Amino acid sequence: MKPGGVMTLKRAAALVMVGVVLTVISYGALVVWLTWPISEFSVAKSGTFGDSFGVITALFSGLAFAGIILTIMLQRQELTESREIFRIQRFEGSFYRLLELYRKNLSEIRINGEDGVSYTGIDALNSVCRRLNTAMQRHLHLLQGGQGLMEYEVQLFVEVQKLLLRQARYLGTLQSLLDLVERDLPTDEDRAPYWDIISSQVTSNEARYLFYCCLVSDQNDRLRELMHRSGLIGHRLRPTSISNTHRATYERIHGVPVPRPRIQLVTPYPRDVIKRINRKEKKARSKSGAADRS
Repeated sequence: MKPGGVMTLKRAAALVMVGVVLTVISYGALVVWLTWPISEFSVAKSGTFGDSFGVITALFSGLAFAGIILTIMLQRQELTESREIFRIQRFEGSFYRLLELYRKNLSEIRINGEDGVSYTGIDALNSVCRRLNTAMQRHLHLLQGGQGLMEYEVQLFVEVQKLLLRQARYLGTLQSLLDLVERDLPTDEDRAPYWDIISSQVTSNEARYLFYCCLVSDQNDRLRELMHRSGLIGHRLRPTSISNTHRATYERIHGVPVPRPRIQLVTPYPRDVIKRINRKEKKARSKSGAADRS
């Protein structure tokens, strides 16, 4: 419902009332003008003058009925608005409870590392991603010459499924969170702020873990579908420490590009000024080198 719906109806009601008052005043002025000058004041003449307003009586009856209809419409609009407010409050309550549960399930993840140390939470996800990176180093020779890409991708899938155990509660809560936003909000414009909230809670180590989980997921995996729909993979989350080969593999298999995050450097001068400075510096170094050689 549009926020100005109730106000529009109230404005219409005010205009109707103003119109009624103006109509009565105008009609009365017209009757007086037509009967002027009044030569005799009597009860009979006054009655005749009063009877001339009989037309307006019927008009008032119609306007009274219209007023009842307008009141019903106003109440209906206000009820719809109240329901919408209640729906949003209920959604946000569910959303933030699930978000809190998501963080709780993340903190309860426990993984034993190869060094015998027990890792929890984000450190646990980072640990398995490091192990995956180490394991894939052994298969880099397959990429030499560009002939062993298919075999490398097979080994990548094997290592991911062997090392990155799916944390069911953690991933399930994230799926429920994304499902709630997808189901209860009608448009992507409404969903975008909540997708941004979710992405702001996901660290780079989580994003890397989620990337590999989605990479090897089943064809009809609901979590991967929601990650793509929300833009968490491909737009909002751009995990670092993922090789270009793995990004290209993801795009080829799932059709979603995963660009590297761009680093925007803040400089004290405009770019064209910095380029001129660099050119002058380079020219000065080349002259200095030529002088040293001579």
